[in-house]
Amino acid sequence: MAKKKNISDPAGILVYPFQDESWLKKIGIAFLLMVLGFIPVIPVVLLLGYLAEIIKRVVVQREEPSLPDWDNFSVYFSAGFRLFGAGAVYLLPSTLLFGLGYLGILLPVVFMDGGMYNETVGVALVIIGYLVGFILMGLAAMISIITSMILPVAATHLAVNEDFKAAFQFKEIWAIARANWKGFILAYLILVGASVILYYGTYFLAATVILCCLYPFAFCFMVVYLGLIAAGLFGDAYKTGLENLPVGE
Repeated sequence: MAKKKNISDPAGILVYPFQDESWLKKIGIAFLLMVLGFIPVIPVVLLLGYLAEIIKRVVVQREEPSLPDWDNFSVYFSAGFRLFGAGAVYLLPSTLLFGLGYLGILLPVVFMDGGMYNETVGVALVIIGYLVGFILMGLAAMISIITSMILPVAATHLAVNEDFKAAFQFKEIWAIARANWKGFILAYLILVGASVILYYGTYFLAATVILCCLYPFAFCFMVVYLGLIAAGLFGDAYKTGLENLPVGE
């Protein structure tokens, strides 16, 4: 069987959020949730659930990426909560290592300033603390890079299967990623490229005296847009990966 294209329509995915007749209303609600992100968990969970619905439509219903209606908050919340929980589990190792590394650097300095040790012991502890801290932070950075490569595929797998355990079915996730590895790499590259362009575009606002007050709102819009195209890109790459799987996998 001939393999499908890596991603069916990358250019179309970049513009689909603005092709819906009610795009202003639908993106506006997502934007409002992002602005309300200072409220713990709930806005982010709802937004994640909305992205999960986009992925499901692309993969399960074989539709082109499109903006769903904001008409089923309970479904979005449950789907988003699964994604939020899975993301927290994936990010936990690097977060813990980074925190321990920071403490390794900070605590010896605090104890030394507090006079708990003589100068020789204090300096030795500071040096050891810095070494251990930087090693742990380096490990955290490496794990973060690996996690950032795995998490989008795992999150897509979770959104499609609607089962928290699906985010950790590494055999199935690897098989789908391998079946369309070029598509997933292309999705990463497009998303990173769009992120860089939009980041510098919004940073321009922050660098100006008059427009700097608009930066938080521009940033929220940027995050919403990147989330929407990420759902389309990875949903499409995942769908193609499923179609390219050898029979029996």
